[in-house]
Amino acid sequence: MPSHSPAEVAQRSSSPALPMPAIFGKNKSKKRLIVIVWMFEAMVVVLFLFAYFSIALLSSVRAYVEAEGHYSKGQKDAIYALARYVHYGQNEDYKNFLSNLAICQGDRQAREALEKAPPDVPAAYQGFLQARNHPDDIDGMIHVFLKLRKVPEIDQAIAFWEAGDRHVENVSQIGLRVRIAVLAGTLSPAMARNFLDELHDTNSLLTPLEANFSATLGKVARKIKALMMLALLVGVSLLLSGAYVFSRRIVRQNEEAEHLLLESRNQLQHVLQLAPLSMFIVRVEDNAIVYANDHALAQFKVEGSKLGEVDPQSLYVRREDYAVFLATLKNAGSVKDLEQQFQDAQEKPFWARYSSLRIRFDEQDCVLTALMNIDDKKRAHDELHFRAFHDPLTGLPNRAMFINSMEMALGRIDRKNGVFSIMFIDLDNFKPVNDALGHEMGDLLLQQVAGRIQSCIRRGDLVARLGGDEFVVLIEDLNDVKEVSSIAHKILNILERDYSLNGHTASITSSIGISSYPKNGSELNVLLSAADAAMYRAKSAGRNNAQFYS
Repeated sequence: MPSHSPAEVAQRSSSPALPMPAIFGKNKSKKRLIVIVWMFEAMVVVLFLFAYFSIALLSSVRAYVEAEGHYSKGQKDAIYALARYVHYGQNEDYKNFLSNLAICQGDRQAREALEKAPPDVPAAYQGFLQARNHPDDIDGMIHVFLKLRKVPEIDQAIAFWEAGDRHVENVSQIGLRVRIAVLAGTLSPAMARNFLDELHDTNSLLTPLEANFSATLGKVARKIKALMMLALLVGVSLLLSGAYVFSRRIVRQNEEAEHLLLESRNQLQHVLQLAPLSMFIVRVEDNAIVYANDHALAQFKVEGSKLGEVDPQSLYVRREDYAVFLATLKNAGSVKDLEQQFQDAQEKPFWARYSSLRIRFDEQDCVLTALMNIDDKKRAHDELHFRAFHDPLTGLPNRAMFINSMEMALGRIDRKNGVFSIMFIDLDNFKPVNDALGHEMGDLLLQQVAGRIQSCIRRGDLVARLGGDEFVVLIEDLNDVKEVSSIAHKILNILERDYSLNGHTASITSSIGISSYPKNGSELNVLLSAADAAMYRAKSAGRNNAQFYS
């Protein structure tokens, strides 16, 4: 095998020793070419900056529209919670009222802080944050308020905003009066009706203000979009004109160097043909495969005459893997030892490790890839990984995988303020059956138990075997305690049915303990301990039943 690496070969192909006069011509022509290039680049930079600031401005206007959505929802949820408080007098409803009202009050704090002279930017930032706006949007929102206040549409939108804040303040005062009446025990039916009428009237006044605020911002966004499109059209026209002039010069230069490039191309192909790996080159411009050595043709089962018909993306089992590859290549300029799943022309999948490098081939931007089939090695690795995280007897996830799934569930559920439950299942009287019928029948029983539990849970829930006769079930996004209890009793009922064990019949029951996040804890070991304690309480209560920790 030659001692040249693909990178060295690529460097040779992209940097041929061309005669200086053939490429550059006279000094005067060289200077003119440099001027054209710099003008072209300056236009691109200006166009990019304009597009960047226009998009940032549109994003800030969009953030205000989204903020209005939070504002509107918070206002309506606050009125709904206060109405419930008037009806039922529950403290939880009043807390919900204050929590939702705080969203509107945050926006008001931000507006008043920015209207001060000088503006109180930190206070405005905290106000927008309290109103549940994304931190990345807040700086842009403050910038739009301060810099575009004199724009008629923006000023009109702020006027709607201010009017809405006055009505929200009225809601706050109504809430205070309701609170005093409830605590004093003087809230009569007639007084309650008056409060509800006031809330209804205030809501009727707020709704059109919120709609007008959004509509006004929509007008601003459309104006900005129209201006941006006009500027982009002018910029693109200038760029196209410049590209035309520049491309004519490039064509002349390419004609002068064509015979040298052909020689360099043939040398590179010869080196790649001798390589013991699958080697192929993809042209960046049109994503076409322009070269593949014999190893690559055999690996992908493609005839050389049909190489140009092959889409490189079709060689990937998962099309999104190709997008990941292109993004990595774009950022780093090369990819080293990346492992992904490919498929040949007959759609037979295989795993491969490959490295890629951007090169110049035929005076075009291309990607050189060296690929090695690692299907057997990957299969062995996956088998070891499966054994490490699954119970060999039942095929269920084992304790390690369950703990890992729990940690991911904690992070995922915590981000969206969700809930999940853990069922700790322990088989009753399994040891006598195991001792009487033998370990082989005991193992068969455990396999049937695993299958029965899996038949009772929803798709997406997780069943694992911790060891011995202990199983756990992870149930996500199920708020209703009755539904969790229903699943538990379904498991109890199916597990107490007789088991047919190669001519033997066995009967067992189970005890289930249930803990819930975040009600019974926010840490993994606490939730598992709670479910375990609830399970022992179920055994103490006579077995064959389910108990919640609290």
